[in-house]
Amino acid sequence: MPYTPNNDCDNQCANIPFQNWATDLAIPPTPPPLPRSAKPKSLIPQPPTLPPNAFRSISNSAFLQVITAANASNKQDYTKSPFRPCHLFFYGSLMDPEVLQAVLGLPEIPAVKCASITGFSMKMWGVYPALVRDGNGKVFRTLWGVTSKAQFLRLAEYETSVYTWCECDVELNDGGTLHNCRTFCWAGNPDSKDLEDGSFDLERYQKYFKSSVTGRRPSAE
Repeated sequence: MPYTPNNDCDNQCANIPFQNWATDLAIPPTPPPLPRSAKPKSLIPQPPTLPPNAFRSISNSAFLQVITAANASNKQDYTKSPFRPCHLFFYGSLMDPEVLQAVLGLPEIPAVKCASITGFSMKMWGVYPALVRDGNGKVFRTLWGVTSKAQFLRLAEYETSVYTWCECDVELNDGGTLHNCRTFCWAGNPDSKDLEDGSFDLERYQKYFKSSVTGRRPSAE
């Protein structure tokens, strides 16, 4: 746009005395270096502080169960169990599709469905959830279809022999029911003092523990 003269503005500018910025502007001296203690130690922000109960302690008897589960002589022999493609009900870390993908080495993130089972209730074994038989119980979690015996054996290995599989009927959110499904439930005494009332916090698991399985750091919020 061509310049349009503005007499009032031009007259005001004409009254401003000329200043040679190159010679009249005083350049301040360079400030002294900061003392060593005042310099930032790192540009990487520190991770958030974990909540007090992020790593709950596990009793000695429960620890011994883990050691026993790792003993090859005590592992359940799933190879002799007849297998057929089935749906598995998940209620712990495997509810996260990315964890399920990492455990099974799947090429794509699996699509899980929301579902529920009756006849079970959930307890906590330290930071780990455990299903126990309960005629009046109902648990809402997720469902996914296992298509091969190799997948099932890998999931059983991930669960360890502290858990054993059992059959269950699963109710889908759309109202349908699937029979002859499977889930991994507590293999020990359901009245064990190592079990406590509670539920699994998936969001806390995803924030603090998921990366140890998937190798992916949680995204910053």
